[in-house]
Amino acid sequence: MVSYRKFMVRIGTNRILIIILAGILGFYLAFTAVRSVQDIQYGKRALAIANATAAVPEVAALLTNGDPTHQLALIGEGIRKSTGATYVVIADKNGIRHSHPNPLMIGIRLDGQLFALQGKSYTTINNGSLGRSANGKTPIFDVNHHIVGMVSAGILQSTFAGENTYLKQVFWVYGMGIMLLGFLISEFLSRKLKGRKLTLELEEITTKFQERDAMLHGIKEGVITLTNHRKITLINDEAKRLLGVDATALGKQIELVIPPGRLLDLLTGDILPGDDEIVLTDDFSLKISRRAVRQMGRDIGSVITLRDRTEHIGLMRELDSVKNLTDALRAQQHEYANRMHTLNGLLELKRYDEASDYLGEISLTDAILAESLSNTLANPTVTALLIAKVVIAREHGLQLDIDAAISIDDLAIDQNALITVVGNLLDNAIDAATGSPQRKVEISFTSGPTGNKTIRVHDSGAGLPEMNPYIVFEDGYSTKAPRAGGHRGLGLAIVQRLVKQVRGDIAGFNENGATFLVVIPTLFGSIQGGEI
Repeated sequence: MVSYRKFMVRIGTNRILIIILAGILGFYLAFTAVRSVQDIQYGKRALAIANATAAVPEVAALLTNGDPTHQLALIGEGIRKSTGATYVVIADKNGIRHSHPNPLMIGIRLDGQLFALQGKSYTTINNGSLGRSANGKTPIFDVNHHIVGMVSAGILQSTFAGENTYLKQVFWVYGMGIMLLGFLISEFLSRKLKGRKLTLELEEITTKFQERDAMLHGIKEGVITLTNHRKITLINDEAKRLLGVDATALGKQIELVIPPGRLLDLLTGDILPGDDEIVLTDDFSLKISRRAVRQMGRDIGSVITLRDRTEHIGLMRELDSVKNLTDALRAQQHEYANRMHTLNGLLELKRYDEASDYLGEISLTDAILAESLSNTLANPTVTALLIAKVVIAREHGLQLDIDAAISIDDLAIDQNALITVVGNLLDNAIDAATGSPQRKVEISFTSGPTGNKTIRVHDSGAGLPEMNPYIVFEDGYSTKAPRAGGHRGLGLAIVQRLVKQVRGDIAGFNENGATFLVVIPTLFGSIQGGEI
């Protein structure tokens, strides 16, 4: 409503200015037109005085004789005084003055082209020796109709200055009155029209604003608009929730609202996102889409949409856990099929003793491992995962060593989250060690001195980036080729987030390969600062 009032005040001010400017322009044009008519009338009057002077018989006679007694000066002055002209100048056919109000000008030739000496009568408005004047010029003929001279009569502008002043005063009075009347009429009509339309206009504006506001704040997607200078011009409630900002973010530079990192780079366009880019925050998994806004061929800003994919990512984690177990079962099936084929061959060869020993060996090996892990870890799900990973490692030609010295049934982390952490670290380690000469992976579970427990995963692969090992925890970082329909570089980022959510810690470093340490507090303990 405040903006609307300012808008209406601005319209009223502009209307007043338009009326004043129109009035001044009209006054100027009208005065100019009247002054032009006045110049024409005084020009005709001056020409009439000149014609009357040229018609005096003595004038032509004196010019023919050369005016030896200087009578023309007296005749000219007499006519000037009787007619009220400013000057009456009588000149011979050579343009030499024989009469003039200023005696010093007598005997001096007239300036400019003297068309009157060519037989033409005309009027002019020019600046003569006495000032700006309306002039009438006409030839003088003798009895034989020969041109013997000319008369120039003029009326100075100062002669009718009083009339001009009166005209100006009249125009100002009428002009101001007309402007005032125009303003009153326009104000009356404006209020009349507003009285009919204002209610409808306000209702339409209010309805459209409410619809826009309801749409922006009701949708389940976050929406942000930025100018070319990265200033936030719009942010809806969902975007505030997903980004963890409040209403004061509106109107600020986005760098002052979002901390530096991959999220800020995607929002500002410093990293050009694809159609849908996944980024992890402390609380959410976001899918970001950014589009530039162009108007009249130039960029004016950008529109960013944010979608909450936290639940989706969680389901993907669970699906990955199921897939890991499925792969493990497949590997186990393949391994047991090979063992059954071996056992069947021994039986067909009637080598019963060797078959019995072989059966006892393979059964004892897996049973001992399963029983040991189950008794020590006290977590059947993690035990099943580790046994499955042993089979998968064997399938890849790797050796997976498990050192389970403690129970992990009291870790302050969700069971699915723990499976994700252990499964992801082992998958990465198996991938890294597959091409290495040692082809070895190690995992251990140990206790810490402050009531927390440590999971250590080591592989014999190429290791982490030397310059910045912690880059592997940034979402979007991956050394693997992109896969169709999926996003790379989320595994370790999700692991780090899951660990941080329970106030744990995770670190990665090189130690003849890559080593990851995950410290997770127990239900009755907490991690002390500087644990890793």
